[in-house]
Amino acid sequence: MSDDLLISVENVTLRFGGVVSLRDVSLEMRRGEILAVIGPNGAGKTSLFNSITGVYQPQEGSITYFSSKAPPLKVIGKKTYRIAQLGVSRTFQASRLFSALTVFENVKIGAEDHGGIGIAGALVKGPRTRRGEHASDRVAISQLEFVGLMNEAGTVASQLSYGARRRLEIARALATGPELILLDEPAAGTNPSEKLELTNLIRRVRDERGVSVLLIEHDMKLVMALAERLYVLNFGSVIAEGTPQEIRENQVVVDAYLGTHDQASA
Repeated sequence: MSDDLLISVENVTLRFGGVVSLRDVSLEMRRGEILAVIGPNGAGKTSLFNSITGVYQPQEGSITYFSSKAPPLKVIGKKTYRIAQLGVSRTFQASRLFSALTVFENVKIGAEDHGGIGIAGALVKGPRTRRGEHASDRVAISQLEFVGLMNEAGTVASQLSYGARRRLEIARALATGPELILLDEPAAGTNPSEKLELTNLIRRVRDERGVSVLLIEHDMKLVMALAERLYVLNFGSVIAEGTPQEIRENQVVVDAYLGTHDQASA
């Protein structure tokens, strides 16, 4: 794991009217890291993801993304597409697949969107567009092979198992060529066998694709197997940060979220 800083979140506060979703939140993520954010429902985890990706605009604090493609970018106030162009991709807790399209088409859309063919290019179908389409085909095939879905390339996405849909979402996110991928509860709704597949896949995303991973997940077995460090949110505030072992032994975290020490070690 590199010590290069990838994300710096400093004293971020996010309000919706009188409701404080994030309160003075600070965290750092290094390039090449698998970092997890955990906490009970309503702790502010998805609000943090939405703030990092430009969906929400916090009222206080700063978020800086250190892309290898450009100077450091202050995220707050920037459009989501601008952040994505610099190498940030994500999946969502609720599936955002195009259910009526095939597995291949879902991933190709991610590759074409990142390639910037545009509406005019798609209509004209000139040489540049044809080259772009060939390139996006190659990217889609590569990512489907990586996640083990090449045999289902022609299958309509709605017909996939839940675990396969999760792998497809990761493939589509990887098709944009990210440096950082944010995974929002990727194991939600999956069975034990699918969870094991996802655990191995997420580790390979970092190890083989060189993509840093920021993860929200309630399955503590998966989190403790994957994450090198964790931040714990509760009521919108960071209550702990550390290695999996340090988090397991943190009494504040055990009381607020993990339950007994036996449950924390599960």
